[in-house]
Amino acid sequence: MIIEFSVKNYRSIRDLQTISFKATGLKSPAGSEIDSNNIVKSDGVSLLKTVGLYGSNASGKSNILMALSYFTHVVSSLAIDSRGVRPLYDPFLFETSNEGCFFQIVLLLNGKKYRYGFVVNKSDNVPGKNSSNDVKIESEWLYGNVGKNMKRLFLRVGNEVKENYLPTSEGMVIPTKLPYPHTLFLVHAAAFDAKGIPMQIANYLTIHTINNIIEKGLFRGVSINIIKESTPFFLSFLKRFNMKYDDIELIDDESYPDNDYSNFPLDKVLLKRTTHDGNNTPLSMNLEYRESAGNKKIFDLAGVLLMAFNMENTPFLIVIDEIDSNFHPSLLIKLIEMFNNPKINKNNSQLLFTSHDTNLMSPSIMRRDQFYFAEKQEDESTRLYSLADLRGIRNDADFAKQYLAGYYGALPVLNDYTEMEENENGKQ
Repeated sequence: MIIEFSVKNYRSIRDLQTISFKATGLKSPAGSEIDSNNIVKSDGVSLLKTVGLYGSNASGKSNILMALSYFTHVVSSLAIDSRGVRPLYDPFLFETSNEGCFFQIVLLLNGKKYRYGFVVNKSDNVPGKNSSNDVKIESEWLYGNVGKNMKRLFLRVGNEVKENYLPTSEGMVIPTKLPYPHTLFLVHAAAFDAKGIPMQIANYLTIHTINNIIEKGLFRGVSINIIKESTPFFLSFLKRFNMKYDDIELIDDESYPDNDYSNFPLDKVLLKRTTHDGNNTPLSMNLEYRESAGNKKIFDLAGVLLMAFNMENTPFLIVIDEIDSNFHPSLLIKLIEMFNNPKINKNNSQLLFTSHDTNLMSPSIMRRDQFYFAEKQEDESTRLYSLADLRGIRNDADFAKQYLAGYYGALPVLNDYTEMEENENGKQ
C-alpha cells in the first residue's frame, strides 16, 4: 500500500510537495463509523483508503497525479532508449536552474516499509551520441526495513552504484554496471532477481497501480477482459449503479492481440435486455449510442473496481483525474463510500483522485486528512496542503461550506468582468 508520494521541480511543482495516505490522530464525530471504515491498520501503520485533491483550475492538481503516473510507468519501461524517462524531465518553467526533477514514494509491502526515489536530469550532450533531449538518472536510492530500522539498500549516483546491500535469492548476483544513463537500477536489479525486493516494488508500481492519466483506454481494457472471463460477475456489479442488463456481447473481440482491449470501441459493445411490455422481446443496444456519458464511464471503471475490491491479498492504488466528470453527485458519493467500505473493498485498495465536487466534502463521508488542496502561488508554483494541516477546523464542520467561503484557500481568483471593462474604458 502507498504511504506517501513526493515530487519536486516538476511542471508547476517547484518546491518539495508530498501527498500522504498516512492517517493522522484526529477523531471523527462521536458515533461515526468513518474512522473504522476509512482507515486500514496494516503492520502497525494506519493508512487512508481514499484521498481527494481539490483546487482551482490550473492549480497543479493534475500535475501531482501526472508525476505519480509517469513515475510508476517508467518503472515498467524496459526500453533501451530514454523515451519512458523523458516525460519525467519537465522542470519548473519559471526558473532557470540545473536542478533535476525529484520523485519519491514510500510503500508498505509484505509487512515492510520501503522508500524509493530518483532524480531525473538532462544528460550531458555528447556530440554524435546523445541528442539535446536525452535524459539521465542523476541519482537513485532505496531504503527498507531491516529489523526496526530503515536501512539504505542501494545508492546510485550518476551511472555508478555506490552502495548495494540488496538481499538476493540464493546464488544470485546482480551486476552493478548499468547499460545506459537512463536505466533505473531498481528495474535492472529486478530483471536479474525475480523474487527480490526490487521486483516486489516494481510489481506493485506497475501491476497494482492503475491510472487513467497516461493510457486513457487502460480502464476499458480491464473491463473487456473481465467481461470475457465472467460476464455475470461484471453484470452483477453494474447493477449496483442501476445499469440492469441481461447479457453483454462483444463484436470482433477476437481480433485484438495479447488481450489488449484498451482501444476497444464502445460501438462494438452490445447490451442485452428485454422489453417491459410483457412480451419480453429481446433488445440489443449499442453502448456508444444508447448510453449516457456517465454510464459509459461506469462501464470503463467497473473492471478496475472489481479487480481492486476482489483480487485476494493484492491491494491496488487507483489514480483517477477529474473523477466527478459526467457523474451525478450521489453516484460519486456512492463510489467513494464503496472504497471506504471494508465489506466491499475487501482488499483495502486505495484511491487517489482529483475533483471539484464539494458534495464529498462532508465529515460523514471523509475525514479531514483525506482532503488535500492544490493552490497556485504568485510565482506560478503549486503548493499542496492537507485540510488536517489547517488549525481551528472542527472535525464535524461543514467542510464544503467553509471551503467555498474561502476558509481553506485553493479557490480560483475571479475578477469582476464589469469592473474590468469599466477600468479598460477609463484608460481609453
